[in-house]
Amino acid sequence: MKTYLYKAWIIAVVAMICSCESYLINGNLDGFWQVQTIENKQTGEITHCEGDVYYSFQRDLVLLTYILPHRPAGQIKEHHIAYFTQENDSIAMTDFRIYLDKEATQTPLEKLAKFGLYDLFTTFQLEELNKKSLILTSDKARITMRKY
Repeated sequence: MKTYLYKAWIIAVVAMICSCESYLINGNLDGFWQVQTIENKQTGEITHCEGDVYYSFQRDLVLLTYILPHRPAGQIKEHHIAYFTQENDSIAMTDFRIYLDKEATQTPLEKLAKFGLYDLFTTFQLEELNKKSLILTSDKARITMRKY
């Protein structure tokens, strides 16, 4: 009986790993990234994000998360979701919406600035992408991230 349960457990683990990998279609880009710095190329300002800004890429969606430094009662995080496409060394993000909003409200542009996004449609060049770091560069921003 123990051998049967052990084999069933092994099969279940292998099935989970295989099914999870089918969602990782973007190579090293897929996963959860913590933003370290955002350089606004127009003003020259560099913002050091101390664990409060995150990007999460999976399939054709990107989830943007901002953890509020001063947490008012009932509100801990701010989430936005968008579609993205990856072609060669570029990523285009579009159609930003407030995540889990019943009306699917479009994200106001001023809310995207804390993520280094200064347009509702943004195209980034992949300056660097490996298992540990990601650097996205556009004409308006340079975002440095680490795998979280």
